[in-house]
Parts: sequence; structure tokens; C-alpha cells
Amino acid sequence: MNSKTTFAVVDIETTGTDLSADNRTIQFSCCLVSNNQIIKTYVTDINPQREVPNRIVQLTGISNERLKKAKTFDQVAPELYQLLNNTVFVAHNVNFDFPFINAEFQRVGYPELQIEAIDTVTLSQILLPTLASYRLQDLSAYFNIEHDHPHTADSDAKATAKLLLILLRQIQTLPRTTLEQIISVNPSLPQDTMQVFLDADERNRHQAHTPKLADQLRVSSGLVLRKHDDLKNLPPVDKQQFHYPKTKKAKQRILPDNLESRLEQNKMMNLIYNNYADPSHHEAKTLLIEAPTGIGKSLGYCLPLSYLVSSKKPAVISTSTTYLQFQLQNQTLPMLNQGLPFKIHSVILKGASHYIDLYKFRNLLFVPDNSSQTAFIKAQILVWLTVTTTGDLDELHLNVDQTPFVWKIQHTGVKWLDPNEPFYDDDFLRYNLKKAENADFIIVNHSYLIKNWQYFKALSVKPYLLIDETQQFAETAIRNNQEKINPLGLITTINKLLGNINQTHEANIREIVGDDAILANAVNEMDTQLKQVKDLVSELIQTIFEQVVKGKKLHRNSAFFERLIPITEMKSMVSADQPIIQQIGAIHDQLDSLLVTLNTQIDHNTDVYTNHDFMSIYSFFENYNEFNHLLRLLLSIVDVDDQAIEQHVTWVTINHVKDVNSLSLNRGILKTEDYLREHLYSVFEPVTFTGATIFSSRRSQFIYNLLGIDRDQSSIKRLKSDFNPQDQARLYLVTDKDDQKFATNSDAYLKRVAEDIQAIYKNEPRQTLVLFNSLNAIERIYQMLQESGFTATHFVLAQGVHGTASKISKQFIHHEPAILLGANTFWQGVDFPHSLLENLIVAQLPFDTPSDPYNHALYSIERSKGKNPFYSITLPKATLRLRQGMGRLLRTKDDYGTIFILDPRLLTKRYGSTILANLRNEIPIIKGDISDCILDMVKFFESRN
Repeated sequence: MNSKTTFAVVDIETTGTDLSADNRTIQFSCCLVSNNQIIKTYVTDINPQREVPNRIVQLTGISNERLKKAKTFDQVAPELYQLLNNTVFVAHNVNFDFPFINAEFQRVGYPELQIEAIDTVTLSQILLPTLASYRLQDLSAYFNIEHDHPHTADSDAKATAKLLLILLRQIQTLPRTTLEQIISVNPSLPQDTMQVFLDADERNRHQAHTPKLADQLRVSSGLVLRKHDDLKNLPPVDKQQFHYPKTKKAKQRILPDNLESRLEQNKMMNLIYNNYADPSHHEAKTLLIEAPTGIGKSLGYCLPLSYLVSSKKPAVISTSTTYLQFQLQNQTLPMLNQGLPFKIHSVILKGASHYIDLYKFRNLLFVPDNSSQTAFIKAQILVWLTVTTTGDLDELHLNVDQTPFVWKIQHTGVKWLDPNEPFYDDDFLRYNLKKAENADFIIVNHSYLIKNWQYFKALSVKPYLLIDETQQFAETAIRNNQEKINPLGLITTINKLLGNINQTHEANIREIVGDDAILANAVNEMDTQLKQVKDLVSELIQTIFEQVVKGKKLHRNSAFFERLIPITEMKSMVSADQPIIQQIGAIHDQLDSLLVTLNTQIDHNTDVYTNHDFMSIYSFFENYNEFNHLLRLLLSIVDVDDQAIEQHVTWVTINHVKDVNSLSLNRGILKTEDYLREHLYSVFEPVTFTGATIFSSRRSQFIYNLLGIDRDQSSIKRLKSDFNPQDQARLYLVTDKDDQKFATNSDAYLKRVAEDIQAIYKNEPRQTLVLFNSLNAIERIYQMLQESGFTATHFVLAQGVHGTASKISKQFIHHEPAILLGANTFWQGVDFPHSLLENLIVAQLPFDTPSDPYNHALYSIERSKGKNPFYSITLPKATLRLRQGMGRLLRTKDDYGTIFILDPRLLTKRYGSTILANLRNEIPIIKGDISDCILDMVKFFESRN
């Protein structure tokens, strides 16, 4: 393939995607590309000689009446065959288009096309590894390619042709070393796509001179990397010489011309600045600012903080998601820097495992494994290393749960770095921590903040702290302080380590380091110590089983038994087990010391080990890290003093046959608010909390208790939304004559929900999110939809059935229209703007499970205070979560859609009116049976079209 090659860039629309179901082509489009330009376009409708499904008509806009006037495939086949022959076939998902066209040719008596075929999806994934989506319309938007009519063949083919030209230029700019390494790892690509890289390499070899490496790149120990910016100690900026822009007009001079300063956003900015600006006249207070979606709260807090911060007194911004971190670092702060009279510097900090370990990656680059996915990911990473300035693996949007290779190249922390390692100076984690020392803004997520607050304690003055998405921060605080350990998992990990040392079927650590006396002694000592700790852990677990499970009354849950351990019983258990616990702790310290010896000695002698040796060594280190983590967890639960026991709730779970190997120990902080107040908050200036949904009601004490802040010592502001929900949405409260009969987890109720979902979707097949209170309910609903035949003709994704929340979110985005059945994070942790979500269905109100041991302990504390936990905890928490769930629908001023609440308790229970009164809902509410609500929904969407 070269510039003179003719590429036939093809897109087809079909009656369906399943070839075995005898589906047919309904539209064919082709753009011929040669000499780096489009030289010819061709498009034709094709009569499939059958009815086109309604969802295909809606998707493509091609009606059955229109197709009846078109030629059939056998009539256009001669022209198409001649057009495509002697070209290179190109498509966006070539493994669909190419076999489909060939099947059509064979059906009418033509031979298969014997031509090369390449795929723009996988080319994009390798050459543009940091993009979140590889849909054609998203790639078109990214490159400003005109693509007005997605899912019509002519528009898709033109967009794909323009994309192809961009990708071919991208390949030409790849560093020669990177290109050669991609070819060496040999990723499995669709059809003949790999030939594009091979041809580019061949052209390189015929060049008289090797092109000079781009200025921003350097070669380090065989890898092409983006150069780090020099870290200089920047001179402090005297902010007092710059006047904070208090008026809306003054702010407008700083903001870009296309960005209007909004009234409520302006209020938010001034609230934050005035709170901290003059401590000599008034002390700063804790701020709670509820800022509805669309108000521009990121800018609302970044601008005032810019006038307050310095490298010696930074602002720590804690967010809930990677996307929000990226938005702050790459959009909000750079935009401010264009208008501010001074420059602000920022860095994102994450846990070590988010960063790539270059040393591990280089050593494993050419080591094959059993997964075809690994070579593809290696190719992506090779390209990514030429562009990344952070080394943050999240930039690749990989599904880590399904990518074992990523585990192998994750960083394990700066304490394991050796200054003699080849990549010590290039290490991304080390660089980012160094960069944070001079940053004005340090951007973290809630989990990092809660686990690493001590890092900020070391600063010379107290930094500012702003917590965005406050509602998720409180839940993260609880979740991060809950620990669970299955001791059998710990013993299994010890067995893996012993296998690494002694296995006979492949290279073991003992053989690999055998010639080094220091290492051989360390490995022998580790072998002995691991066997001892394994025996001690087994003894400890058997003892705990005898103390807190055997002969005790256990609470039966759906899949297991559980039991809350009373505080007095927990104290006597820990006291009785102290001798074993102390022995385990002592051996753990010795093992840590031995591993440091092993790591340092191997780093000093890297040249004597092969790539396969490193594979075994890293496998051993990975297993040790897992062992270290699990043993620390076990000790954190059982090696505690009386005060720690009183501050925590501890419970055990075990399977229905009470097998000791299924025993799990669980622990959570009972009073998260005390922990936050006494530890985290004390390190910072009074905290600013913000988010779209913070308060469950004006009077409720719930959020103050949850966050551990004093209501009387705080400033509270609820800003107004500038959305127009009266025109943008409708809220349907669905009623039924049998509402009083059913529990919302009963089969009868769920059967009705399944019927309602089908009825709503069939009348308006739009992107639909259905929210549930449990994965069990989702599984049962999906089974009902399957049994009715609905899933055979409609794209339905179910959390827990089809994968994790992250995985099915990506699939949902890439399939329109689709239905997603979700729970947990889907109430608050997802963002589907514009047409990616137009219909929201609440199947069950988001109440917590009272029988959960952690909730059970919290409720007991509330009762001891003379309070009803349903009204002080459960109801306000459910109200907040429902507000958050409803907030999934309208994310921008241009969004519109409908919300159905099927759970009858909003209308039949007394507390339902309390929830409705506190939703702060301005969307018009319509009550009625499902038929009346659907009728109104259809009219609403018709009015929007």
C-alpha cells in the first residue's frame, strides 16, 4: 500500500447485523481514495426484498417505501464488483462490512473479492490510544470531520475516507523505533490491517537517511518517550498586586469571549473568595454550596482559588471521577490561564497502581503470553508513550479487570524505585510527586484524599481543600474505611509465592537467582518464613471460627450467613489471639526486609536475566504485593486496641454449610464523621464542599452528620439552576390498581416492571437507563425480558449479567438505541449527555438494606439516641440518591427526555410525599396509569422533533 494505492472506503446499511439470519444490504456507499485524496464517490439504495425492521428504519431514515423503488443486489452486483476489484477495501469495522458484502456477492453467483481489507477502528485504537470512544461520529467530532448523518452509508463512507487519510498521515509520523516495536509485538488485527504498518516500515527502510526524532521525544533504554518538562523552582507570585475580579463585568474580561459569566456562578465565585481572602478580619468557615448541573461549578471554584493559592499554599481539589480530574487539568485550568494576569500550575495525583512502570514494561515488551489482547495493548502503549506526559494508565481507558497484562506493568510505589534503574529519571510517579511540590492546584480523587491525607500534613502551611461531588465523597469515606478479608485468599496467595520459589514445571525463582549467594540465601529464608506464616494464619482462622461462629446464632442472607460481633466479644477474641497475631506480625516484618534485599540485588544485576526470567520475577513480586496487601488487611482487623474496637463495627460472613474456608472478616468505621473531623479536615483550611445534590431537605441534619461538620459553624448556599426543566422534561409517577399489593422485590411487581419497560421502549425506542436497588432484581428482570423474546430483537445490557458498570457503560454509549439495567454507581457516577440518555426509568426507590451489618450497627446507635433511623438516615439518604438518579437525565441546557418512576411507594406511603417535597424538582409531574403516561411521553417527544 502506498499513495498510489486505490482504497475503496465502504459503508453499508443492512436489515440486521447477523449474517446467519439471512440479513440483506439496504444501502451501499463507497469513496475511492488515491494520492491522499477522495477521487470518486458512489452511493445506492438496494431493495432487500423483505421488510426492514422498524428500529433500522428509525436508525437510518431509510423507509420500506423508498427501498421498493431501488434495484436489488443482483442488479447492482456487476457495478459494485467492478468498483471494488483491484482496490484495498476499507471500513470502520471491516470484519462486518467485508464478510457481509462477500456473502451478498456469493448469494447472487459472484466469487468472493480476493483483495486486501483494512479496518479504521483498530488503526484508530492503536494510533489514537487515549480516545474514550472510537465510534465514527465521535472520531469525526474529534477531527472536525463533517458527518451530518450518522448511520447513512454515504455520510459514513465519506467520514471514514477522511479519517483514513488522517490515520495514514499519523503512521508516517510514528518514530521508526516505535513502528518497528509494534511490528515485533505483532498484534492480531482484522483482515490485512497489519499490512499498513509493514508497508510504512518498508518505506522507512528505503529512505537514505533516518528521520530525526521530533524535539519533544527522546529514546530511553530502547523506548521512545515524551520528554518531561523541566521542573524548576518557580519564583513565588505576589497575588496581592492583582485585584480579584468581584463584579460580573470584571470576570468577563478574564473569561474567553465565548463563555458567559452566569449570575449564580458569579455568586459561587465570590462566596469562595470572600470566605478565605481576609483572615485578619474574619475567620474562614466551612462552606457548603449546592450548585445544580450546568451552572459551571468547576470554573466557579477554580477562578477564586486561583487568586488565593500559591505553590507554598496550594488548593487540593478532590473529585469523584477520572473524567472530572481530566476536565479540570486539561480544560478548565488551561482556559483560565489564557485570561489570568498570572500563570497557575496544576498536577493530578493518583495511587501508584495508576501509573506505568517503564522498567517492567520494557522487560515484558517482547515476552509472548496466551492472550491475543496483550500484543494489541502493547502496541497501544508504545504509541501512547510518545504522547503521554503523565504515565497515567487511565488515559488509555483500558478495562483493567479484563487486562491482566496491565496488572503486570502497574507501578508499586516510589519506595521500590532504585536510583540505578534505567528508567529512574523517567519514572512518571516520581515526576508527578516532584511536580506537586510546586503546584498551585493538586487534583486528586476522593479515595486518594482519604487514604493519603497525611501527605498534605507535611506541607509548611495548611492548604485549601475543595471537595466536588460531595454526595459521593461521604459514601467514599465509608467505603474506603470498610475492609474485608477472606483468609483462604491469603493462604492461596502464600501458596502462589511458594510455587514461584519451588515450582518444577517452569523456571522458579530459586533456579533463576541460584548463582548469586546473597539472593539464594534470601530466597531460602523467604521460603521458610512463608511456610511458617501459612501455618500461623491457618491456626488463627480456625481459632476465630471457634470463637465467633461455632455454636452462634447467624443471620441468614440470600447467599450466606453473617453475624455482627459484639464489641465485648471482639475485645476478648483479640486478647486471646494476641500470641499468634504477634508472631504473624514479626514474620511479616522479616519478609518485607527480605524482599527489599531481593529487589535491590536483582536491580544491580539486570544484565544476567532474560525476558522470561523477568516474567517469573515479576510474577513473584505481583504475588508478594497481593500477599502483603491481604496480610495487612487481616492484621488491621485483628491486631487492634480496645479504642479501635469501639470505633469500628466488625462482622463475619460464611457460606450456608459453615465451611471455615469460606469465612470472611469484615470491618467498617462506625463514626466516619469523627474520623474525617479528627484526621482529614484538621490538615486543611476550613473545607469547601460543592455538588449538584448535597441536601436531602432544608431541615435534615443528615448531611452534616455524614460529613462530620458543625451546621452552626458553616455557611450554606443553594444556588439556582439555569436549566428550563418545564420544557426539557416530563416526570411520570405511574399508578396501578394493584399498587398496595406488591412488595417491590416480589416476582409479581418485577413482572409488571418488565412489562412497563417493554411498553415504554416500544413506543419510544430511545437510549434508556433503568435504575434498580439491587443486582438481584436486575438479573430477574433481564430473565423476564429474555423469556418474553424482547432481548432477541432489542439491545439490552444488564449490570452483573453482561459485566461491570464500566464495561456496559461503554457498550451502552456505542449502541443506539439501547436499554441499560443498572444499580449502585448508575444512580450517581455516570454521565450520558444529549442523545446518549433520553429516557430514565426508576424501577425501585434506592433504599439501603436494613439487614446489612454495617447499617444494622448504625441504626442501633441512632436508636440508642432515641431517634428513628428510618427518618434520620434511611429516608434522607434515599431522597439524595433519587435526586442524583434523576439528575442523570438533564446534563446540559440542550438535553431533554422523560423520567418514569414505577415504584408505587412515592404515592402509596406516607413518606412518599416527604421525598417528593424534597426533590427540588421543577419538571412537570404527571400521575396516571402506564398507558396514559406513555401517551403523554409520545406527545412530548413529538413536540421536540
